[in-house]
Amino acid sequence: MRNKELGNDMPIGVGLIGLGTVGSGVVELLQDAPASLRRRKHVDFALRRVAVRDLDKPRSPALAPELLTEDAAEVVADPDVQLVVELTGAPPAFEWVSEALRQGKDVVTANKALLAERGEELFELALANGADLMFEASVAAGIPIIRSLRNGLVANRVESLYGILNGTTNYMLTRMSRGAGDYADVLKEAQDQGYAEPDPTMDVSGMDAAQKLAILCRIAFHCTGTGRDVFCEGIEQIESRDIEYARELGYAIKLLAIAKQQDGRVEARVHPAMVPEDALLANIHDEFNAIQVQGSAVGPQVFSGRGAGRLPTASAVVADMVELVERKAAGASTSIGDMILGEDAVAVVPIEDVQMRYFMRVLVRDQPGVLAGIARILAEERISIASVIQKERDFEGGSVPLVIVTHEAREAAMQQAQQAVATLDAVQGAVKLIRMEDL
Repeated sequence: MRNKELGNDMPIGVGLIGLGTVGSGVVELLQDAPASLRRRKHVDFALRRVAVRDLDKPRSPALAPELLTEDAAEVVADPDVQLVVELTGAPPAFEWVSEALRQGKDVVTANKALLAERGEELFELALANGADLMFEASVAAGIPIIRSLRNGLVANRVESLYGILNGTTNYMLTRMSRGAGDYADVLKEAQDQGYAEPDPTMDVSGMDAAQKLAILCRIAFHCTGTGRDVFCEGIEQIESRDIEYARELGYAIKLLAIAKQQDGRVEARVHPAMVPEDALLANIHDEFNAIQVQGSAVGPQVFSGRGAGRLPTASAVVADMVELVERKAAGASTSIGDMILGEDAVAVVPIEDVQMRYFMRVLVRDQPGVLAGIARILAEERISIASVIQKERDFEGGSVPLVIVTHEAREAAMQQAQQAVATLDAVQGAVKLIRMEDL
């Protein structure tokens, strides 16, 4: 059902699915609307229905009991609801959102997984039913990166995009760089501080950032990839010594989301990367996010701020709600057309075809010819060595950490070299590779 009340200055009926951290933040912002929101002529929202998990749970801010339901389908079906706000991230979200769109109701969501994996279906459904689907809060919370890419940079060809899109991993790498401990230590600290979930897999594996990057790639590059198409490697294997060696080389380690134009296709990858310590992204610390966009007309643009949290995310949700209402009041058509990819969509470059520089760390027995053997393997794969650091011997174990930095090489060749180096008799333990990006 479309909103028929806009012309009569009646409140917009809002149905909220999910009253958790972000949902309660949205209610708070609507109840305590700042002057900037109150001055908007057509912006008048009224909560009509709110879906929650437990009707008996105490809530702040408080809501009238008659507004609450444990059935999200009731929110979607309510004839007094013109705008559905979905904030659960639960698996049934696709059904709720798609049904709302089928009824011609506009939807605002913060559900990155939903958009990254099934966005194409939902955008087409919205367009077919004259509805809008807004999703600013799905990437980097209160940082207006989606709005900037879709509107502010529309006259640009986006050439590259680098992002720190996950606050948990950025917090952990920051703490490791400050000597707070190794991976397991800082993960426990992040969980104790509320920066990491009890099950941190989505964050530390890089998949959270990969889903966000898939959404940004659709907008910036007209790219077909889902979160599963984005190459993804997490921070689980990063050790404090890697951070120390990176610092010696003048680099910091960040979990980067990277997208670049490449011969009609798009590189889309998420992985730990060494970046120059004087680069802006190297100096984004703790739970903060940042995105650096290179536009053909404007050059480099940087967006930074808190990438998660109750009120930052709620702020983005409310901004989408306001934009929807003002578009309808102005008689504008839906804004979803630019999200339909069509025949001119571009594909993701397989990671094996990507070229970059690499940091290789290997523990070897201190004996003649070891470096020559590794150099031979790299040469066979056409990989050129840029520099070598050999640390002092570990007298207890008689082993030597060896650090090699390469010139630009193809990922497939580097993977082959890594496997071959690991088979050398003098090599002890795993051969560590970290990719390098000279921003």
